[in-house]
Amino acid sequence: MLTVEFRPLSHEEKDALERTRVKYTGDRLSLNFQDIDIRPVIAILSEFTGQNIVAGDNVKGNITLKLDDVPWDEALDFIMMTQNLEKFESGNITMIAPAGDIKKYKEQQKETAAVIEQLDPLVTEYIKINYARAENFKNLLNGLDTGQFGSCGIKTLTATQPLSVSPANKPGDSGSGTQSGQNDKFKILSSRGSAVVDARTNTLIVRETTMRLEEAKKLIRKLDVPVRQVMIESRIVIASSSFAKELGVRFGVAGTGQHVGGLEGLPVQGLPVGSVNRLGGNTGSINGTAIVNDALVDLAASNPYGALGMTLARGADYVLNLELSALQDQGKGEVVSNPRVMTTDRCNAKIMQGKQLPYQSSSANLGTNVQFVDALLELDVLPQITPNGNISMMLNITKNEAEPPRFLNEQPPITKRQVETTVQVMDGETVVLGGVFEGTQATKTNSVPFLADIPGIGFLFKKNSNTDDKKELLIFITPKIIKDNAASN
Repeated sequence: MLTVEFRPLSHEEKDALERTRVKYTGDRLSLNFQDIDIRPVIAILSEFTGQNIVAGDNVKGNITLKLDDVPWDEALDFIMMTQNLEKFESGNITMIAPAGDIKKYKEQQKETAAVIEQLDPLVTEYIKINYARAENFKNLLNGLDTGQFGSCGIKTLTATQPLSVSPANKPGDSGSGTQSGQNDKFKILSSRGSAVVDARTNTLIVRETTMRLEEAKKLIRKLDVPVRQVMIESRIVIASSSFAKELGVRFGVAGTGQHVGGLEGLPVQGLPVGSVNRLGGNTGSINGTAIVNDALVDLAASNPYGALGMTLARGADYVLNLELSALQDQGKGEVVSNPRVMTTDRCNAKIMQGKQLPYQSSSANLGTNVQFVDALLELDVLPQITPNGNISMMLNITKNEAEPPRFLNEQPPITKRQVETTVQVMDGETVVLGGVFEGTQATKTNSVPFLADIPGIGFLFKKNSNTDDKKELLIFITPKIIKDNAASN
């Protein structure tokens, strides 16, 4: 038992069928013939459509057909298919002949055209190039790519090569393989023709046949057009915020006429008791700068902006001194760099500003050598204007700057900031290419063991410091298409 199942075509299968199906647009007709010669059928199609159809003497045979409401060009294709015929169209004339005859006819036509071209006289034409380089059109007429010969469309960014260039396109290289064949298809100059360039007037001098000259001038009229320009503006913003707070204590007890572990050569009178600073001022006193000279606990703030010194208690021979010192720094900064550059569509542009830093290097053989390292602000861009008015850019933005040396006789370190990307932006729109945020928070406590944990008076034996530093890097880009009237002004 044989079972046949049918299923509907899927959307993908229908789309594939539509793509492979030949589209016929002729007027529809109906034909019904039994064993009729094919030549009258071709004549009927010619009368019905008003087309000029020529049938060769080798078009023979009978055909039976019944067609209802089909395009005439589809009916002609199927009639030729059944009789092993081909057609050749030239202008408004269609020639029908057996398969193989059309190919022979085309080959003979090419040979005839080649002979005529060899006999056709050469004409010299002076073509003025207005917006492009005449050298580029000379290479185009020879079937070569212009990108390798001075066109700004193919450049190399600092770390990226946006477009690849085939070595087969080098000047004087005829090429080989596929690349050479592809260039020969676009070659306009014949073997007899030649082209030279007058660089002073940007004129292309072409000597060629009349037909080839018309093709060359058509190409130049199509491509010698003004190219739009783009202004690329970038902003590099480095925002920083720093905060530091430090609170310290200096606490001490001193007495008159006391000697505890005195140093040789020092008088006994005036030495402090248990002081960490035995070379203080007057015994048991606070000097004129409000700083405790004789301290049991020295946890003062480093380089304080303010200090409060006091004597808490005074006895017959002893004084109890206390100094509170405080430091608080808060700073905000913003560094804005604004490099901008104008270039034409698909032309690489670069702008840089900075300095070179000398670095010394030494070796046993060469001795001391000085090398220069760049610390630059650089914008490197390759823009391309898309058909919808957007701007696609390959960008390399770098901001390097030297930092102060940390140690004496140290080579200055270089801080490097760089972004390399490809982005598409609307005309006049500003986008953020990227950003880096750095944050540092630190809390530090210096204390005297055990004594710092005593409730109530433990703060006398502590030193607290807090730091909070933030830094953010943002890079903005704004491309603008320069209008023709603005460019002319």
